[in-house]
Amino acid sequence: MPKFVIMLRVKDGVFFAEEWLNCFEKLADEIVVLDNGSTDGTLEILKKHPKVVDIIQTEGYNEGRDKNLLYQHVRLRNPDWCLWIDIDEIFEPQLTRAHFDELMKNRFVNKFAFRRFHFMDRTHFAGSWYRLNYSAGHDRLMWRENKSGYFQDLIIDSPNVKGIKGLKSNTNFRIKHLGYINKELVDKKAEIYRAIIPEKEDIFQSMYLKGERPIKWEDNRKCVKTIMLNQLLNALQLTHIFPKVIRRARSIFQ
Repeated sequence: MPKFVIMLRVKDGVFFAEEWLNCFEKLADEIVVLDNGSTDGTLEILKKHPKVVDIIQTEGYNEGRDKNLLYQHVRLRNPDWCLWIDIDEIFEPQLTRAHFDELMKNRFVNKFAFRRFHFMDRTHFAGSWYRLNYSAGHDRLMWRENKSGYFQDLIIDSPNVKGIKGLKSNTNFRIKHLGYINKELVDKKAEIYRAIIPEKEDIFQSMYLKGERPIKWEDNRKCVKTIMLNQLLNALQLTHIFPKVIRRARSIFQ
């Protein structure tokens, strides 16, 4: 069986810690954590869990530094597959380790991507066309470990692993992003970002999901509503692909 290791970078995530562990203890073989200065009890909760095999601590906000340091420690665990994810993100409850084993036994695909939905409360996600287009894009990634992998050395917004060559496959596995449901945490996150990139105030304000259309979430992966939503997102994704293909073709023939 392949060894699946989860990477978690966190600061003050106690609001989500137990729920996150309940999700990933069923999916991961091991969890490696980088704590960026928690003071709310997050670190103590994570230390007690048997699946958490290593914890690194840093100070000062630097996303690229932290992720590359975390990745170095993950590699010491000799993983076959890795996934980086935040503590306010959990997979839909019907997914089991068997679903991930089915992905990981594929010999030809080196990256699998997942859709992420931004929740407004515990039962509704943001359903504007802007947010649905975002979800259609599959912005979370698990990958077959390779020494070529790395994270961009950026203080902020160093999202997915880079350098992993080979085929990528988009899945219909869904992630619940719950970070926006707690406005106090949004305030703290916006304050950190504002200190680094003050010119991006419009992005900080969008984190409050003002004026969004709430859509009720359905946990059942096989219900008609979920299937129709996936079909809609697949159609939206095509609108992302065509411009990329056109730009690529133009660059080749120019």
